[in-house]
Amino acid sequence: MFNFHSFKSGTAALLALAISSSTVVPLITSAPALAQRRPAQREQINIVVPSGTSIPVRYDKDKVVVMPDETVPLTLTVARDVKASDGKVLIREGSEITGELKPVSGGTQFVAKQLTLYRPRLERQTRPFTISGTSNVVRRTEEITQGASTGSILQGAAIGGAAAAAIAALIGDRAIATEEILGGAGLGAIGGFFLNRKKANVLVVYPDQDLAVKLSSQFAFVSSSY
Repeated sequence: MFNFHSFKSGTAALLALAISSSTVVPLITSAPALAQRRPAQREQINIVVPSGTSIPVRYDKDKVVVMPDETVPLTLTVARDVKASDGKVLIREGSEITGELKPVSGGTQFVAKQLTLYRPRLERQTRPFTISGTSNVVRRTEEITQGASTGSILQGAAIGGAAAAAIAALIGDRAIATEEILGGAGLGAIGGFFLNRKKANVLVVYPDQDLAVKLSSQFAFVSSSY
């Protein structure tokens, strides 16, 4: 015998299931659309610059003139992208290396202390990282004699404070009036030392060709927008 009440309750259950299914499906299908609107996650890139890597540099002056026993601060700019053997860029052109020109073995040598990476997407430098590296030793000298002209030596140069004092004592302050002076502690004492002397030897450094930095230890960092 046909049970009307059973048929009625079964039909109601099917209708309820159909209605609930119709409300669930749109929520499921809309999930990918919501996911697509989330901001993309930046990829974290591990960069390792091996020991022995050579970093080409440039400077905003043609040369740097220092005394053989003088230490001066110097900030150099990375001249070209430094790349790994697979072509991946390790250090961007425009990054900055901060350090010192220091006396060594009868000459002067750039000792790198910090690297500030340039991020082209952000159009700025990052915080500085500590690095260890040096340039070749530069032993190129020029003699400054009392009363002589130094136009060719000083033209386009940055001058260490000690070298500036020596030159001023030998040939007058006008020779260095318009030049950039690096450092400068104790200039009066240094200048007085040269007042009774006839000549002095200075070291002449051409940063673009002399001061490429060779890393003496590995340098590693994590980049998210390099």
